[in-house]
Amino acid sequence: MSQENESQTGIRWLPLIMLIVLGAFWGANPSYSKALAASQLSPAAVVFWQTFLAGVLLSLVCLVRGKPVPLTRRAIIYYLVIGLVGIDISYMTMVFVTKYVTAGYASVVILLSPVLTYIFATLFRLEKINPVRAIGIAIGFMGAGLLVFPKGSLPSPDLLPIALMAFIIPTGFAAANIYSEWGRPKGADNEALAVGTMFAAAGGALIVASIDGTFHPIWDAPGQRDLILLAHACSTAIAFMLFYRIVMIAGAVYLSQVGYLGTLFGVAWGIVIFGESTTIWFWVAILVVGVGVGLVNLGKRKKS
Repeated sequence: MSQENESQTGIRWLPLIMLIVLGAFWGANPSYSKALAASQLSPAAVVFWQTFLAGVLLSLVCLVRGKPVPLTRRAIIYYLVIGLVGIDISYMTMVFVTKYVTAGYASVVILLSPVLTYIFATLFRLEKINPVRAIGIAIGFMGAGLLVFPKGSLPSPDLLPIALMAFIIPTGFAAANIYSEWGRPKGADNEALAVGTMFAAAGGALIVASIDGTFHPIWDAPGQRDLILLAHACSTAIAFMLFYRIVMIAGAVYLSQVGYLGTLFGVAWGIVIFGESTTIWFWVAILVVGVGVGLVNLGKRKKS
């Protein structure tokens, strides 16, 4: 094989490998949250250390690359909105709900983020109604209905309020998606923006942890849960770096497929780590939600 062919093969396979690895990292988020919630850490404490340590790691990357973090008024507003809405609210909710529901359930709920993003985009008249995507929304919510059905993934109807609360997670992600496109500072480096966002999220989580008295000093008798926190932060930082590299190499449309991989990995991590069981209704819900999200993405591609 010639060097040129090897180069072409490498370019073709590299985005796929990176996409799979990113799916594995993102899919682990609900399992990290569940493990840390079980260790009696508060949602605010978990999110603070997750984002603060990830921000430190990403700062080192920007320092090596010589990319300064923008501190303009628009950039600071961007950090606050994405950090507080897209990270703090969503991830604190994830830590709270995974204490009661399975990591696999949370992974499937997160998959609804593109559906909710399109709903917000049409409500704010950022996009027009597309028949294919409208059908995808309907199918996506049908899958969500199957998901909260007690025989689908909930062991008891008493968990329905907690299960419904989990939908705050993709709602926060969707709101951040809309603002990230509209409010993004022009000419800013992606990883530099990620640094500002992480520290804004850490600041918000620190305020909450200070108010409710649940701040966790990791330096005080560090143990297994602190190692999990560190792993969670490293996973977050690596996932963001992979995210931006995939966009650079293959584009945002290619990157959108990571949602399906993240869900499958999330369910798999829950089974492997916590021994979570699934039912046929659960897998039907995954299939229906996946079809709905696929139609939403397909409508966007046709428009493009």
